[in-house]
Amino acid sequence: MTTMTTTVKTWGEALEYTWRVKWKRTRGAKTALINATHITKYAGKSLPLKRLTIAGWWLEMKAELEEGRSGSTVNRILSAGSTVFNFTKLAGLHSYKMPDYPRAEEGASRIEWFTKEDVDRLCFLSRDLFGDRWGDDLADAMLISAYTGVRQGELLKLKSSDYDPAHDQIWIGGKPGRLTKNAKGIRNITLHPKVQSIIQNRLDRDYLFRDDWSNKDQLYRAFMKVRKIAEFSEDYVWHCLRHSFGTWMGEVTHPRTLMEALGHQTIDMSLKYCKATDQAARSAVLAL
Repeated sequence: MTTMTTTVKTWGEALEYTWRVKWKRTRGAKTALINATHITKYAGKSLPLKRLTIAGWWLEMKAELEEGRSGSTVNRILSAGSTVFNFTKLAGLHSYKMPDYPRAEEGASRIEWFTKEDVDRLCFLSRDLFGDRWGDDLADAMLISAYTGVRQGELLKLKSSDYDPAHDQIWIGGKPGRLTKNAKGIRNITLHPKVQSIIQNRLDRDYLFRDDWSNKDQLYRAFMKVRKIAEFSEDYVWHCLRHSFGTWMGEVTHPRTLMEALGHQTIDMSLKYCKATDQAARSAVLAL
C-alpha cells in the first residue's frame, strides 16, 4: 500500500486509503474488502471518483450485481462502496456528494423490461436525433443487447472472430479454446434476423463495438440521453435490455433453453427474467 496524497481522484485510491486507515485492523476487514472488490471488478481501479456522484452509475452496477446474488448481498456490496466514498470525503480527500438511489429489494427481482416496440422507439430516437454523431452506434448496441441478452461488458468484448457465419451465431464470453477475461459462461446465440446485418456490417473491425465506445460509462451516458427523451424513468437501466431478451424468450421457450442463452448456472436465476406477460399467457393456452 502506498502513502495517500492530500486528494483522491479514483476509486482505487479511495479504496486503498479506506483499507489502510479504516478497515485493515478491524475484525470485518476481509469481508469489507471482498465486498468492495466486486465494485473494482465492475469498474476498475482507475474509475474517476466523480463518476460515483451519478445515481445512474450505481443503478447500472446494481442491476448487474443482482445476477446470481440476493438483494441483501447486493446491498452489502453497495454499502461497501458508500463507505469508501463517504469515509474519504470525511477525511477531506474529495468534496463530491454521494447520490441518492434505491437499494436492492431483498427477496425481490428486477421487473423493468422493454417491449420490442419500446426498443424500436429508443433506436428510432437515437438515430433520428443523434445520427452520425453516435446515435447509429448506440441504436446498434441497444438492438444487439436486446436481441442477444449480452451484458454491457460482454458487448464491448465482442470480436469479429466471435461470429460464426456458417450458423449465423455469435459466441459470447469467447469461443471454445479462447475465453475472455472474467467470462461468466461461454455460450452461443443464434442471431435474430433483425440484428444479423448489424454484426455483418462490422466484421472489418477487431472489436465489434469497442471502437465506438471506449468504456461502459461512455455508452451508458449516451443511453441515458435517449432514455430521458423517450421518457423512461431511471429504473430503466442498460441491463433492462438483457431482461427484455429474457422476457421475450421466456414467452416462447422452456426456462432451461433460456438459462443456456443467458449463461446462467441455475434455472431459478433464469426464472427471474421470465416476466408474466399477455403474450406468454396466450402462448401457454394455445399450446394446450
